[in-house]
Amino acid sequence: MGNSFGTDNENDVTNVLLLGKTGVGKSALLNYLFGENIVRSGSGAPVTSRGIHPQPPFRYGRMMIRIYDSWGLEPGDSATWKSIIEQEIGKTRTASVEEWFHTIIYCVDAQKSRLDDFEIQCIIRPLLDDGNQIVFVLTKADIAGTAKLAAVQKVITEEFPGVMVFPVGSVEARLRNGTVKKPMGREPLLRHFAVNLRRNLINQFLRNSETLTAAFISSAHQRALAAVKRELGMLGTASYRRRFRKFLEDAISREYQEASRALFGRMNMDLETINRISFSVFENFRGEVISFDNALLPVLADGSRVAGMFRGRDLLLLLLGGPGMLVLFIRNLFRSSHYLQETEKLLGEADARLRDESRRFLEAVRKTEKARTWER
Repeated sequence: MGNSFGTDNENDVTNVLLLGKTGVGKSALLNYLFGENIVRSGSGAPVTSRGIHPQPPFRYGRMMIRIYDSWGLEPGDSATWKSIIEQEIGKTRTASVEEWFHTIIYCVDAQKSRLDDFEIQCIIRPLLDDGNQIVFVLTKADIAGTAKLAAVQKVITEEFPGVMVFPVGSVEARLRNGTVKKPMGREPLLRHFAVNLRRNLINQFLRNSETLTAAFISSAHQRALAAVKRELGMLGTASYRRRFRKFLEDAISREYQEASRALFGRMNMDLETINRISFSVFENFRGEVISFDNALLPVLADGSRVAGMFRGRDLLLLLLGGPGMLVLFIRNLFRSSHYLQETEKLLGEADARLRDESRRFLEAVRKTEKARTWER
């Protein structure tokens, strides 16, 4: 069953990271794509410091757009920019979907016919290696000439196979022979803008979810282990079997049920946000109403079903190999170090169960997205 998000999303903001060397024509591109004087009326006070700076959001159709502009992108600052990019990537690891870079546009002056090494190594490569999708825009393409345009396209596609490259002429220009070149390339770029956003958000979701899974599992593991250590000095030999069984069942069940509910709840919430933003962007930039179906993706993330994997008694018997192993196990538990080692083994098995379920879920998301086809 699909979701119709409708007009409730009119105040959603989509974040566009705009990269490119100084003088490449980023401001002209923005004004051409989104309306005259967007930069002058919407960007506020000029920014002169190196770095990535968010601009005030502006309305475009039925949605809001916030541009994150790059300033001072020059070869002499390669080390600084490498650090800046790494820092910006790191922010999205823990941020909410609303704070991610939803679309990344990299501007290249078509008249230059090349990319600088620092652009490749310090800016573009780290972004792509981290799973981000980048749209390359060849600015001033209308006046670059066929040979230069073909040369720079070749450089980009050979260096970064599979990326999309869009020639754009952002302003009307009169050539030396008197020919007037009209702005060009807006429609294909905006149509791909929506596809890029969807792919970029899903890629970031998959990357972040793997990080989240590791964090939730580690937290559950450490909490359960801490509880074991607190109880260690309180278990008498006469009542050891009964107390051990109940204690371990309760500790594993409690901590890993809580972790599974929180983990899959967060992933479901992120997917719902991604679907809502995708709906708005496809409607706004492609004129298409697409039902991104929440119900198809999180079918494996039923919190109660996942939590059911960690019912203590079943897990305990499975991990200990039955009553015979339990007797042997208890017999050796009089030494604290051995007890903690065996506890770690049990918790390791619980870790693996939750990790495997998360992987199954994320694989279902990958397959669903891979099956989508978009008209280029």
